[in-house]
Amino acid sequence: MKRHVGAVLVVLTSLLVIDSHVDWVQQDSRGLLEVNGLRFDVRGWGADQMLQWRRDCTDVRALSTEDPTAHAVLKVIRQHSPPDSQSARALQLQQWGEWTVAEVAFDTLHPSLVVLRLKGGQWQVQDQAVWSGSTAPWHSGDLVRRYLRQQAPDLPSELLSCVTVDSTRYGTGPSGLGPGHSIQNSQP
Repeated sequence: MKRHVGAVLVVLTSLLVIDSHVDWVQQDSRGLLEVNGLRFDVRGWGADQMLQWRRDCTDVRALSTEDPTAHAVLKVIRQHSPPDSQSARALQLQQWGEWTVAEVAFDTLHPSLVVLRLKGGQWQVQDQAVWSGSTAPWHSGDLVRRYLRQQAPDLPSELLSCVTVDSTRYGTGPSGLGPGHSIQNSQP
C-alpha cells in the first residue's frame, strides 16, 4: 500500500472514531459538546473566560462582613423567607451604587446569589433575581449571569460581571467545563 493511501485511511479512521465519541447536542435551545455521554458547555466557558479579560471592577465595592451595609443586606435576606433564611451567612457581597449582589450560604438551603436594590433608604430583595441550585450541565458563571441579567435588566453590568460564581457550589465539575457528575442522555 502506498504511503498517501495509508495516511488517508488513518485520517478517515481517526475522524470516524472521533465522530462516534464526540457530538454537538441541543438542550434548552443552546448547544453542548457531548463526549462519551458527558455534556460540556464550551460556549458558556468561553464567555466566562472572555469576561475575566474585559471586566473592570474598579468601581465595584467588595463589602466585608463588618461593613454596616453588609449587616443591613444580611438582615433583609434573613427576614426574606423565614425560617430557613434566618441562617444566612455572607460568602461574598459586591456593591455598585444602589445595587448589591450577595452570595449567601444557609444551614438548610442551597447557596444563593441574591440581587438587592436600595429604594427609599431600604435594601430590597429583587424577588425574581435570585439564583439557587445547580447549573449542570451549563457553565455556572455564564448561566447565572445571563439569568440574573434577564431577571433584573437594570442591574449594572459592571457589578454583575465582577460577581464571582463559584462553579463548585453551582454544579460544574473541576475543569469548569461540564457537570461534576456524569449527565447521561436520558433518551432510551
